[in-house]
Amino acid sequence: MGKHSRRKPSYLPKVAVGAAPLALFLAGPATAIATQTDPSIPLPLDHQREGSLDRGAGFTTEGDTSVFRGFLTNTERNVFGKDLGDAKVVADVRRSVSETVETRESVTVRPDKVGALGAAKTTETLKQGQREAVKIDRYGSVVAGNETELERTGARLTEVALDPRTGVPTLVSQDGRGLRAAEGTYHAVRPLPRVGVINETDQRAAGTLDRAVRLDGGFSGDLGGVLEAGRSSGHAVDIGDLAAVGTTSAQHGNGRFKGVLPLDVGSGTALGQEHALGGNIGPGTGLVTTGQGVDLAQHRGGLAGSGSHTISGDLGIGEVASVRGATTSSVRGVLPTADPAHVTQSGTLDLTLLGQPAHTGYTAGALPLELKRS
Repeated sequence: MGKHSRRKPSYLPKVAVGAAPLALFLAGPATAIATQTDPSIPLPLDHQREGSLDRGAGFTTEGDTSVFRGFLTNTERNVFGKDLGDAKVVADVRRSVSETVETRESVTVRPDKVGALGAAKTTETLKQGQREAVKIDRYGSVVAGNETELERTGARLTEVALDPRTGVPTLVSQDGRGLRAAEGTYHAVRPLPRVGVINETDQRAAGTLDRAVRLDGGFSGDLGGVLEAGRSSGHAVDIGDLAAVGTTSAQHGNGRFKGVLPLDVGSGTALGQEHALGGNIGPGTGLVTTGQGVDLAQHRGGLAGSGSHTISGDLGIGEVASVRGATTSSVRGVLPTADPAHVTQSGTLDLTLLGQPAHTGYTAGALPLELKRS
């Protein structure tokens, strides 16, 4: 994300800034160039451009398996700048596309197995991001940026084998696909050096689909998939050495299913969220976090679930003293059963005074009730 000032550690989550598809040019070696002002832009702007094309491939052996690995990465960056008296305007645009490939092939000849295997994995990633900034000498700056990213993955495996002792053939076929997209934004307003307001956001979504089939005198197979989405945001106010305060929030969820042939199907869903509020005033620091999570799964007419709620806090005054406490409530169970739920409550408290630490903790369980030190 780049440094914007020498302020204290941010309470914001790390959010990427930039990405969109870029045509891949394979001609020519890897390059890095800088050009003069782009004549297609009507205003006289300072323009710097650089790009690179990196690629490589190689074969290795791992036992009786031949492995091929290759990669290709193409990047491009354009920086436009303009001086307007005491102010300077800068636009930084970056694009990249990359791909990695790995294949494996092997032939096995043993008294108990004769067969061949072929497998491959691929990953393709597209990114585009840009950041605009207005800087004023002796004063502050205004910065805005965004990034988008798209990634696709794939994996496959095929194996054919024969057991010479029994004459039973085996066929295994597996295939998996995945797709992920993410977008992030960044905004910062600094009217004075080391003083400002910062906002970040991030949204993401992903999905995977996997299948497998096996023939070895009988037949079995499974099909599974997951869809997930999440978002996060952060906001902070920075006043240099005097004080800083920030808050973050994140939510995520997924839905999943899995079927096993001939007859066995299961599904589930999970949800969670986290929040944090922290800051500092002079030598004093503080941070409070909360988190909640729920996971439900259905299998063969039964419903299994678990959930938890956690709160933690941390306060400190330089090297003089610090105190940290946390408490967690959790529940899990399977329905229908005669003992459907187990509840647990735990907590810790840590105190440090002039470098001398002290710790205490407990764990309490219900159904059945259990209490012990931790």
